[in-house]
Amino acid sequence: MSIIVVVRKGQQAAIAADTAESDESLLIPAAWRINHTKLLRTGGTWIGVAGWAATANIMQHVVQRHRKELDFSNREAIFATALKLHRLLKDDYFVEPREDKEQPVESSQLSLLIAGPGGLFELESWRSVTEYTRFWAIGSGTRLALGAMHAVYGRLKDPRAIARAGILAACEFDDGCLPPVEVRSLRIRARR
Repeated sequence: MSIIVVVRKGQQAAIAADTAESDESLLIPAAWRINHTKLLRTGGTWIGVAGWAATANIMQHVVQRHRKELDFSNREAIFATALKLHRLLKDDYFVEPREDKEQPVESSQLSLLIAGPGGLFELESWRSVTEYTRFWAIGSGTRLALGAMHAVYGRLKDPRAIARAGILAACEFDDGCLPPVEVRSLRIRARR
């Protein structure tokens, strides 16, 4: 399990994640794994990957090998990238596109938060792209992280501190999350 958060305050932003991996009831702390990061960088954009460990490995490989084909600059570009990713994930990485019998479209099995110069975005498994104005979270500790960030958002100016509060709340109360916390900062363009 994971917790990934993104936060924006003006033109400053942060993306943060816990560093544990879980396998059913087994929780593996970062100190036991070399590859404990859930944050990937492509150009000036950071991507947080939640979900299956295999998905993180796949996304790391995709970012390294297909960097020029990926555009995370805005909501429309992310959707177009998601369509390319879906085809690539099925054809080259053998991702199973079924989650359940009643799903509306094939799943890409992706759960990503994106923080880049164009803003804060979520890309979910059915390729829905949502842009956020303040903060958001994905993963097993989502509700805890959202509550903590909501509680401190008006009082704290630093998006890194807000993000850290969200991650630490999830790590404290969700059995699928553990510190240490990874936090990355970036500048975001002013809204139009």
